Amino acid sequence: MNSHFDKLDWEKIVRTSINSYWTSKLREDCNLKTTLNKLAFDIMEIGKTHNICDTISNSVKQVKQAVTKARMATGTYTLQIHKVKFNQSELDPTCPICRLEDETLLHVLTRCSAYNDIRKSQFQILKNLIISKIGQEKWKSQFINRQIICQLIIDCQCLVHAATMTYCQMTRNFFEQLK
Repeated sequence: MNSHFDKLDWEKIVRTSINSYWTSKLREDCNLKTTLNKLAFDIMEIGKTHNICDTISNSVKQVKQAVTKARMATGTYTLQIHKVKFNQSELDPTCPICRLEDETLLHVLTRCSAYNDIRKSQFQILKNLIISKIGQEKWKSQFINRQIICQLIIDCQCLVHAATMTYCQMTRNFFEQLK
């Protein structure tokens, strides 16, 4: 093995090795964090952006939406249920908007009555888009509970790994339409 590498080849080999090590370490750490259960960390790689950030433009509105979505996916979006856990004083975990049930991510995304109008219009668009990719029958059988709908909204790549949708159905164009 007498081959010599030029500087660019050597840098590429080193960068690839370092990225591979840290990607592996990141995935191992993500497996241990229960707050990351909504995030598709199997596809994350050091040096590459996650699909949550991949499809946004430079507009302030889209950047803010991506930040909110990333916080939801990583379990760092602050909800009343979290405030109760970490606050010493008496706090009510009930949703401050509708006051009907505890404010959890599932509640905010799929149940809160204050968001019904917004949810109905946006959900119908999302549902039609998914049905166009996987068909009506698969929609009825796969998307039957609110947890899966919540996952679809936050990071639909997890559903690829859960075999709810095939990777062929999850194209970059699909992510562009979802935003």
